[in-house]
Amino acid sequence: MLKKFRYTVSNKGLSYKQRQFYEENGYVIIKNNFSHTLLDEFSEYFHEVCNGRIGTSSRIIKDPLLKKLGVKAEEAIFKLQDFHDDDFLFRYATYSPLVDIVESIIGPNIMAVNSMLINKPQDLYPDQSRYPVHQDLHYFPFRPVNSIVASWTAMEPIRKENGCLFIYPGTHSREQLYEHDYPMGSRTPLFHGVTDVPTEETKIDVMLDKGDTVFFHPLLLHASGPNLSEVSLLQSYIMVISH
Repeated sequence: MLKKFRYTVSNKGLSYKQRQFYEENGYVIIKNNFSHTLLDEFSEYFHEVCNGRIGTSSRIIKDPLLKKLGVKAEEAIFKLQDFHDDDFLFRYATYSPLVDIVESIIGPNIMAVNSMLINKPQDLYPDQSRYPVHQDLHYFPFRPVNSIVASWTAMEPIRKENGCLFIYPGTHSREQLYEHDYPMGSRTPLFHGVTDVPTEETKIDVMLDKGDTVFFHPLLLHASGPNLSEVSLLQSYIMVISH
């Protein structure tokens, strides 16, 4: 007898086993999901925007403390926000291997509601590039929750030393949105985090190669560590809802 699924809707882009994994863990990793050529084009576009050579309809978000430190423009830019409003970068949101998996999780009639091309510079002050434990649903008023999914694509190899994601598998199934606030003692005003992370939960590192994409439920507890390498790191994120 086939299992009744709660958090996925079809086999359009996911196998039965991949759906089972997402149901139980709240995330699934698709290896080599994105064209490296396309990611290289996005990366080059980001650098052109950072250096003022081209404009973009995306919003440029800068780290205020890095800006005060006088670092070069590219390192002070934290992200390009709402890139789905940018014709060049919107190709990420319409990339068919990504769309097929999104529709397998939340169904058709989808709409991008948040997108970010994220730059993670090396740490120049404590906690600068660390993202505290949080749930994406904290930032958005959209419902129903199971009609939402996030995708996060590595635009270059991501390991623990340069600030990979870490997640708490299965925490989506608690179906609880935890209280969030600025982390105690944090020096960056950019991030909120869960005020009381459940201590009994197990976390795992999500290390990805270029072109890999992780899809995850908006209630899944997750975070990312600091970038302790000597180079910046580019990642692409988009949240999608079915309506």
